[in-house]
Amino acid sequence: MEKFSFAERFRLELYWDEAIYEQEGICKFKGAKFRGPALNEAQQLNNNDNILLDFFKQYYLIVEDVYVAKFSWGSVKYNADLSVSLNDAMITHNTELNKVPEFKNGDYLVIDTSNHEIDSHPFNPVYRTCVVNTDTSLYRFGE
Repeated sequence: MEKFSFAERFRLELYWDEAIYEQEGICKFKGAKFRGPALNEAQQLNNNDNILLDFFKQYYLIVEDVYVAKFSWGSVKYNADLSVSLNDAMITHNTELNKVPEFKNGDYLVIDTSNHEIDSHPFNPVYRTCVVNTDTSLYRFGE
């Protein structure tokens, strides 16, 4: 029998082909895509929208304050493989948080959407997020 976790239904993953740092506090993503079970229940994504990602749980050893970054995108395209392509995708954050590591090609983000159902979303402005590296391990800072 296959194991199933109810928490998995809230998992949203953000992948990219290339992470580009041209300006301090801005990471642009080429080939950005959302994937994951949360897309099965999510409302249709809007073009030119954004969400706030909370990395603090993972980064608390290297930042002195909350670490919330804004993830924004331009146009959205729903794909046959159930992924969602995002054009002009980028993460922006306060430049005083530049001591956090840069994203690498092959990393991806795991976003917890569990507090963002229609009834609870207005009370939870940020999405808990973790960075996962190419070997599918969470980055563990300070170890």
